[in-house]
Amino acid sequence: MSKAFIATGIVALSLILSSWLPYLNPGKWWLSGFAGLFFPIVFLINVVYLVYWMIRKKPYWGLSLAGILLSCRALLVTFGHHPAGHAATPQRGSFTLMTFNSSSMGLKKYAEDSAIKQSIYSTLALATPDILCMQEFYTNNGPDHTDHLSAIKEKLHYPYHYFTCDKTRWNTWQYGIVLFSKYPIVSACHIPCGHSDVGSGSSILQADIKINEHTIRIFTAQLQSYMFRHKDYAALQGETSQAKGLAARMKNTFGKRSTQAEQLAALIKESPYPAIVCGDFNDVPVSYTYNTISPNLQDAFLEQDWGIGRTLSFLAPTLRIDYILTQSPFHVNGFSSFPHKGFEHFPIMASLSL
Repeated sequence: MSKAFIATGIVALSLILSSWLPYLNPGKWWLSGFAGLFFPIVFLINVVYLVYWMIRKKPYWGLSLAGILLSCRALLVTFGHHPAGHAATPQRGSFTLMTFNSSSMGLKKYAEDSAIKQSIYSTLALATPDILCMQEFYTNNGPDHTDHLSAIKEKLHYPYHYFTCDKTRWNTWQYGIVLFSKYPIVSACHIPCGHSDVGSGSSILQADIKINEHTIRIFTAQLQSYMFRHKDYAALQGETSQAKGLAARMKNTFGKRSTQAEQLAALIKESPYPAIVCGDFNDVPVSYTYNTISPNLQDAFLEQDWGIGRTLSFLAPTLRIDYILTQSPFHVNGFSSFPHKGFEHFPIMASLSL
């Protein structure tokens, strides 16, 4: 058995494992939490092997092809295949919904970054979503600070909103998840789902909204984050010797996030109204998180866009971790992302109709 055959077989097997291991709960099988992170890279390596062996007219290409065919489902949720898809624009009979992890509205070390703040407001004003869901939202009604809650309501003309206010510091520094709407909010609540030091990530925001004669239910959340700091990112890039400790932290996070995903999936299933779930899942499409939440839901990106749909601006170009998922009564008319410089997460927006 040649070394080339063994190498090709290992890469093909790695692709299959990265596709199927994420169906196992990483709270019990921690390797499944890591597996899907490598899927796009291993897939591209398999494609290179496939082309190379076909050019060389060697039978090893069959191993690469088998790996790709057995990973089709993971491939379909990772790459959008609608290059002629429509942008999310206001249309008659439809509404637009945006989700955005605002990373505390540009707050860094308790000081506002005026450039990022201005960019956020400019982006929101340009997109003008009918419904705006923001995770890691920060607002402050104290002197010499920005009351983002009031400013967004007034500048973007949102008559309705609901704010979870999961964390308060020094009386006026408030953090959580917020939903702004141009349509009436019939009822809203926040459902505890864990604990996060940054506030957002501690609850799921649930809101029932009246759109013309229809009532819809929206869930928006930020699922458990790894809570990496700057030194942790350096470790991930091999600059320090702390990678082992980070792996242990990631394993612990997998379990918490899988529990949140199961809770969110149960809430969607129990909804008496057509449901939309959006937010920062802190996980890739090939993951237990996505596999648990997405069954019987449409992924707005996959319905109307193409490519890999990156939503996190750092670490790797393959990280799509922010989503808009809808039940079948909704039709996805368009999808847009806003990859602006300085944003940690890119806002995404869908045009939807019932």
